[in-house]
Amino acid sequence: MTSNFNKKLGNSLKKVRETLGFTLEEVSQKMSFNNYQTLLSIEEGTRKLTAVELAMLAKIYLRDMTYFLNPEQRQEEEKLVVLWRACSGDNAYKLKEQEFLKYCDNYYDLEERLGIDHRFTLPQLDNMTADDFTFERIREIAAEYYNQMLLGSRPACILEKVLEEKYNIKILYLDLGTSGSAASAIGKFGAAILSNSNEVLWRKNFNIAHELFHIITWKNFDYKNIHIGGDEKSLIEKWADAFASNLLLPQEEVTREFKNRIKNDKISLLDLIGIAREFIVSIDALLWRLATLNLLEHNGVKNLLESEKVRELDKIQRVSDHTGNMPHISVRYLNLAFKAYQNGFISKGKLAEYLGIDRFDVVKMLQQYGYAEEETYNEELAIA
Repeated sequence: MTSNFNKKLGNSLKKVRETLGFTLEEVSQKMSFNNYQTLLSIEEGTRKLTAVELAMLAKIYLRDMTYFLNPEQRQEEEKLVVLWRACSGDNAYKLKEQEFLKYCDNYYDLEERLGIDHRFTLPQLDNMTADDFTFERIREIAAEYYNQMLLGSRPACILEKVLEEKYNIKILYLDLGTSGSAASAIGKFGAAILSNSNEVLWRKNFNIAHELFHIITWKNFDYKNIHIGGDEKSLIEKWADAFASNLLLPQEEVTREFKNRIKNDKISLLDLIGIAREFIVSIDALLWRLATLNLLEHNGVKNLLESEKVRELDKIQRVSDHTGNMPHISVRYLNLAFKAYQNGFISKGKLAEYLGIDRFDVVKMLQQYGYAEEETYNEELAIA
């Protein structure tokens, strides 16, 4: 029985290692094994694995130990779908995907410990079928969600905070390299969106709005039909782009700003770039939105976007805008982690793990966010 258990455990470890793209040599080095034969023996079930070694391997593979010990949990987690935008398709993205899911699980754990509901509260479009979607309907849906979320005159400025703090949709940033630009997932942890931390600010906003469409239509489409490979976009991805554009560029506000800049029945390229910066979207998104609003001619927009001059001018104008390097955790997540630590629900080591930093850097990071480790923040006030 022990031999059978070791073989099953070893097989699970091997499967995860290969999925994440790690070689035997790479993991053996991380484990400080003298050679890769030790790990190979573990995976083949001919060498017994100690609890300490299992804990180390679980950490390397960004999973809990119970994942390898509980077949039912493993089967449930293997069913979890992560939708990627512009995914590389190689094994590299799998490691980022698991890092994303590990963050989501940690977030869920903090909410559970603190008695906070993890469920997202933004309604999904369960009353629609795939056949009900058209570009016209997408525009209506975007307007409905814009009004429901009270996104105001400049939606990109507050969308992220509204989604996370009001509707409990978890937002994470990771350096995705060439693995992809964004992703989304729904699981026991609720709903979550991942964006590339190296993206410029206006692309980050578009990524979040794009993935939000997938969150609200999670049950409407077969995920296998969302990505069709290569550079070609599926119709569902085009709908997601249209939703993002309409959500971030509300008709009334965009029309007002556009008309305010018209002089002698013309509008300058500098003014158009200025509007794009004001709404924190790309020049492409703005121009196509203006075309759908019949404020600019489609052919004129197409020709303009093919011009190198537009790209150069847009780049020069945005040189001072914030780009990339977004913190991978949100303020809300940090608040939950610190509160759990202050209440004794997690150790300092676990706090460091949840923040994705070394234990010795905990104090420095907390100070950056205005927390002092030696202070207590548990004072309570009576409700009037």
